[in-house]
Amino acid sequence: MKIQKNHLVLLSLFIISLLLNFFIFKEDSRLPHVSTFTILLITFLLTVSKNRLKKLIGLFILFLINIKVIYSLNFNGNITISVLHSILETNINETIFMLGSLFLKLILPAFILTTFLFYLITKINKNLENTPLIFHSILLFTALSIILTILDIKDEHRLISNIREDKKELGFFFQHKVPLVFGDMVYLLISSYDNSKYSNTAEIEKFNSSIISKKDNNNKNIILIMGEASLYSRYSTYGYHLNTTYHMTKLFSTDNSCIINNVHSSAPITRDSVSMTLAFHTPESNENLFNNKSIIEMAKANGYKTYWLGSQEIQGLHGSKYGFIAQKSDEIKLTNYNDNKLANLLAKVLSDSAQKRFIVIHLYGNHMPYNNYDELDKKALPKAEKYDLTIHHTDRIINDIFNVINEKKIDFNLIYTSDHGEVVNVGHGLEKGRDQYLIPFMYNSTNPNYDCQFIEYFRNKDGFLSGLMNKYILSELLGYEIDKNILRKERQYDRVLTANEDILPFSLIK
Repeated sequence: MKIQKNHLVLLSLFIISLLLNFFIFKEDSRLPHVSTFTILLITFLLTVSKNRLKKLIGLFILFLINIKVIYSLNFNGNITISVLHSILETNINETIFMLGSLFLKLILPAFILTTFLFYLITKINKNLENTPLIFHSILLFTALSIILTILDIKDEHRLISNIREDKKELGFFFQHKVPLVFGDMVYLLISSYDNSKYSNTAEIEKFNSSIISKKDNNNKNIILIMGEASLYSRYSTYGYHLNTTYHMTKLFSTDNSCIINNVHSSAPITRDSVSMTLAFHTPESNENLFNNKSIIEMAKANGYKTYWLGSQEIQGLHGSKYGFIAQKSDEIKLTNYNDNKLANLLAKVLSDSAQKRFIVIHLYGNHMPYNNYDELDKKALPKAEKYDLTIHHTDRIINDIFNVINEKKIDFNLIYTSDHGEVVNVGHGLEKGRDQYLIPFMYNSTNPNYDCQFIEYFRNKDGFLSGLMNKYILSELLGYEIDKNILRKERQYDRVLTANEDILPFSLIK
């Protein structure tokens, strides 16, 4: 009878592992099936152990499994590489924000499910005092998992040589082949040793090969405002039915400004999109991030004083790509996630004695948990959902920034765009979702030589302006001449770096 129950437990865990891989993780190959079954066996054996420490470890693994399952159900896909990067690079403030926004959707359901499963396992275990069959099964399937891993590594073309070049390639392999918790943990462990390169802030001497020469082009103040998680279709400027962006519509509808349609980001997550705006690395390789001058360093090389005014942190646990670039600025001022302080910071910057300035303003904007709004926004849009209120609040921030610029009576070139879009009420950094890439782009210039036609020149053959063009736009505004052949190739090859770090033509994003 006991042996029959042991067989029933094994059969149940095997069926669960198949269901998880087929319907949750969308995996159907030998190693994911065997590895998922093995992890479930180990978790079961730990959870039914009489040893308290083993039981606690089992419960913790069970909780992580449930978090991953509920995440996949909520976001219609496995945890992506970009989300894992965000875990590595987060800081305490971001952690608090995200835990608050995900508590009801992710953490509480995982806790309830873990409690229920623990109760169920305890009931099953009453007549399973010894489980030699399950223990021997673990040994067998662990050995089988190791064998299949070795075979799969050999089958993966160039994987071994790629691992020698970049240890993260091994992390990619495990994250894909072992979808249940263990693969994510291996990826995080390997990647945690990869981010130390972001700590080197020494100035880079070499210009990108696309840069031919530099000159003085009479652009005295170049201001890049980078929004956060901002979906263009929620802007009344782009036709949304609620009046979310009254000020922006007015500010960017003058003779010397424009509202650019059909714009997409280079990636659906901040660390990649902002860094590909401000450095010359591409979806194919981040090598140029470390070998070529960034836009900030190029600004300094052509006589600009550089400023980073940010609402978000530029350093997480190990430092991020855009933080690596931001630290090259002459002055860095952060507001601890308070966009309302940015206009005052800008006023101080514009009061200094610098003759030429390059200013990056990085907003907290419209990031989950969509709490970046106040009573004035609610009063203006009483029936709007939270995300629309954050858009309305961002509109007010942009107006405050323009008020400062007008008070100072300066010449300027100003770009307002976003790092990426948002699948509203779901998020970004997801496997699927075209809205993650669709962003606003608005431009205002007092220099007639750099009017809206200047921006339109960077649009590709499919009619889109890609975030990959931002660095070239900024380079020309800063007084650099771009190799037209290189620019033409980059402009026409319209691709994005997906959340799983695949490179896809934007036309294939759905």
